[in-house]
Amino acid sequence: MAPRPYNNALRKEVEAETLRRIVTATVALHAEKGATATSHADIAERAGVSVPTVYKYFPTKSALLPHCMGMASRDAPAIDPGAILAAPTRAECLARLVEAVYARHAYFHPWMRWTGADALALPELAQALQEGQAELAALARGVLEKALSCVLPETEMALVQVLLDYCTWQRLSESLGAADDVNCAAATALRRILSPFIESE
Repeated sequence: MAPRPYNNALRKEVEAETLRRIVTATVALHAEKGATATSHADIAERAGVSVPTVYKYFPTKSALLPHCMGMASRDAPAIDPGAILAAPTRAECLARLVEAVYARHAYFHPWMRWTGADALALPELAQALQEGQAELAALARGVLEKALSCVLPETEMALVQVLLDYCTWQRLSESLGAADDVNCAAATALRRILSPFIESE
């Protein structure tokens, strides 16, 4: 006898809900203590499922990563090049770029603070971080070169990348505290780096 359609649909619905609970629990645990410190037993307890169930869906920590990164990224603040480039002045454009990039760093901080150790143990995470850094660098270059109407030298771009990096945001946040102060300090530094190009406005 062929399986009844509604039984198949119900089973798929239950599996999807189980998957969602596991990934949701894992995302929360990764924010609390990092990926390498999170065990399948931790995930099972948080998700309200058995340990074998977690292994059934995700045999390894690496198998969980794409799902967790996808869920964590879903609500991340976007960086909108159009909104940045709509700024009335070049200086304001730089400030908007800093604000947008740093807002993403602040959002991802609960997970990013563990990546130093996690990336060493999980090559897939290290690769994802490298790809993310490359995407951010390309976006920043595109925005800045349009805003400043020039091709930026590699030295200036290297300094820009350091300034927009998560670690720089983290150190400024630890030192200055308030997001407005952090953004202002970074925007001021960015203007100094790019002052020869801004002054030609």
